[in-house]
Amino acid sequence: MKNPASILSFGISCPGGTSAEALEDFSKWPVESISEAGGCRHREVARINLSAEPVNRWRMKPRLRRASPLSHHLIEAIAQTLEARPEIDPARVGVVGAFFFGCLEYSVRFYKGLSTDGRRFASPILFPETVVNTPLSHVVAELGIGGPVYSQVGDTSCWVSALRTACLWIENGDIDHVIVAGAEEFEPHLLDAFHSLRWFTAEHPFRIAEGAGAVLIGKKTPDAIADITRIADGYTFRTRDQASAAGRECLTGFNTEIPILHTATSWMAQPAASLLSERQVISLSQGPLHDGFTASSAWNTILAARQRQYPRLVVPHWGLSQNIAAVEIFHE
Repeated sequence: MKNPASILSFGISCPGGTSAEALEDFSKWPVESISEAGGCRHREVARINLSAEPVNRWRMKPRLRRASPLSHHLIEAIAQTLEARPEIDPARVGVVGAFFFGCLEYSVRFYKGLSTDGRRFASPILFPETVVNTPLSHVVAELGIGGPVYSQVGDTSCWVSALRTACLWIENGDIDHVIVAGAEEFEPHLLDAFHSLRWFTAEHPFRIAEGAGAVLIGKKTPDAIADITRIADGYTFRTRDQASAAGRECLTGFNTEIPILHTATSWMAQPAASLLSERQVISLSQGPLHDGFTASSAWNTILAARQRQYPRLVVPHWGLSQNIAAVEIFHE
């Protein structure tokens, strides 16, 4: 990126609540014990109660009554970014969304109905909610956001690609402010998929979470929460052996004296620990790491942006399926 961009505000919807303090102690997040297929194994999952305040303020909005949980997580986080900056006109704000799985709950319901009842009985009500762009469409319509809207799909590192897109829009003068949001929802079929992928490891517990996080990005300004000064993305891998090489290449461009935030989960924790053995690694939260994928990427960025005791921080995003990326956060 040619010029730094500023983080002007943020929004959070997570199992621990909607405040920044909720990200500082994962051990306080409520969890459910949910079984994989067959009920032989149970996994702890941190979920959001959509009936609780303040998230429930969106439940009876006509556009959101049939929307997937992902839409509710997303709109709460994005609304907070706008509420924190009332001087900014939403009609001139763009949005970039980052998703790994998208609308899981309705996708499972739609395809389950299709497979059990036949193609003629596939629900036309459910299908629109299976499309990855749908949650952002609900959000921008409800909040009156009038700028460009774009959805990106990938693993955890997709969040960094979304940040790069937002910064390019700002550099090119396409728009002055962009909200970047990451959001994920939980559906029990995920547990079976992760077990098959061998993402649950005895050495590195893997606790799933759902929710959303969002940051409002603008041109560099003195009253910013923090600045984004470097983005490194596009370091792909196809096998676990290649992941270490991709991570090493990704981090090469960052000064070795800058502290790095501990963000690795599941099987990626081992290669990450090896790569960072000679660097200062810090943890900003208590309790076991929860992986909400692109939502976690947003939460980690917000955590780093609020830590002014560190002039600079590198936040790596260790994708578990295809990509590794990192962002440098700077405090004046």
